[in-house]
Amino acid sequence: MKKVFLNITSITLICSGLITGCIFNDNPLQVGGSDFRDYEFVEPAVTGKTFYIDPIHGSPDGDGTAEHPWFTLQQVIDSNLIECYRHTESYNPASDLEMVNEGAPVKGGDRLVLRSGYHGYVKRSYFIFKDWLTIEAEAGHTPILSHFRCEGTFENIYLKNLTILKESYQGDENYWQAEVINRNSGSCIYFVSSRFWGEGSHVKLNGLMVKTAENASGWSADDWVEKAASGISLRSVKHVEIVNCTIENVRHGLAIEYHSDYSFAVNNVINNYSADGCRLISNHVLFAYNTITNCYKVDDNHDDAIQSYSRGADNSSGTGVLYNVVIRGNTIIGTPDRNNPLAGNPQGIGCFDGFYDDWIIENNLVITDHYHGISFYGMRNSKIVNNTVIDEIPDNATVPWIYITDHKNGTPSENCYAANNIVSLYVSGSGDHVMLFNNFAIGRNNYPLIYEYFVDPVQFDFHLLDNDSTRENLINKGERFDGLLSSKIDLDRIEREGKPDMGAYELSD
Repeated sequence: MKKVFLNITSITLICSGLITGCIFNDNPLQVGGSDFRDYEFVEPAVTGKTFYIDPIHGSPDGDGTAEHPWFTLQQVIDSNLIECYRHTESYNPASDLEMVNEGAPVKGGDRLVLRSGYHGYVKRSYFIFKDWLTIEAEAGHTPILSHFRCEGTFENIYLKNLTILKESYQGDENYWQAEVINRNSGSCIYFVSSRFWGEGSHVKLNGLMVKTAENASGWSADDWVEKAASGISLRSVKHVEIVNCTIENVRHGLAIEYHSDYSFAVNNVINNYSADGCRLISNHVLFAYNTITNCYKVDDNHDDAIQSYSRGADNSSGTGVLYNVVIRGNTIIGTPDRNNPLAGNPQGIGCFDGFYDDWIIENNLVITDHYHGISFYGMRNSKIVNNTVIDEIPDNATVPWIYITDHKNGTPSENCYAANNIVSLYVSGSGDHVMLFNNFAIGRNNYPLIYEYFVDPVQFDFHLLDNDSTRENLINKGERFDGLLSSKIDLDRIEREGKPDMGAYELSD
């Protein structure tokens, strides 16, 4: 079929019911980059020895065996028991590598198995391994660290099933005031390259529990501002995988910033946050099948479940371009407990300082009491397809939309489309070759219709019902795009057969 482009300089579609336009049976845009559909987490192999660390029964004089474990992870690192590498020349990441702690018992390819108890904190400026170093919890154990930071040059580090709990810090100062675990960043986990030591890359985080505090339910707004650390922060670190992690009671949940390119965040939970759930400020990123919920409004921060903004050469917001990001299959719920006095109303997917080039936003469920359900200011060569965007609080004037518009500097968006979406208010767009078609808008005054369309809106279950209303408007009413994964599977990864249903979910038995 011949590709067709519409030159729409300004168009806003606001209605209740099906928004129709040009219908395409194949992909109307040829977009570069990768959609990461083949991504699979691969656990690094342990090719060397296994050592044990036990804060309760271990000793600094142990030998690392299961019978005579070392004391804490911090003790093992501070005692120079790990052989690693660093660059021979500061400020020169291309310089040769030299071995540090040559002959130490632990080497790349080995595994450190941590048992229950407090393991201190980790701070490293160089931590390079030629084979992966695995640091993991022993089955059935809960090892706890107050902080994990690599600020400098590092490579091939794998953390598995550990708990990073900021308030577990044991020192003379309060955990939120202690410089030793807060200097430069208060994040619980912090990976950052440095101009002095060099660049970091290749980190895997799997099954971590990351928290500021075990329980923040009694915190006031001032407590949140003073005490809450951010969860996981990346700055200029490439090839990072974050999977199966839980991040709770934090300021920012997950930050992939300053061109931490080729990063993957899959199947994580971000719960109880007081700023942004996630910041995606890098290229070639997959953010998929994550849950972001329970935003608390505690200050004047511009709260978003997912936020992105470009940075140019001058490091100012909105002066650069971010390429090839996929936001797929995520669930965003603003704040389910509306009785909480700190309940927030975050923007859903808020991208206000483009340009955003070769982005795919598909199969996401966004439930929020904000206008910006999914919004892009300055978007190119991108697609917003098969998302469900629902108003969290129906009895006020704030109803979420899907929106593509010009960059804030006035440069128009171009070569984008939004299709097959279900949205509470409307889908709106402006720019060159910006196409809006085959979307279903419930409408501001038609909120009760959600009880005809969805299984259980009260419990945030927006799977489709099977009835006359859904068959007339939603079931098998989507268009199929050969180049999009959302035409093949839904948010639950259930196969879509024939024409897809509208929104994030396919009707299933």
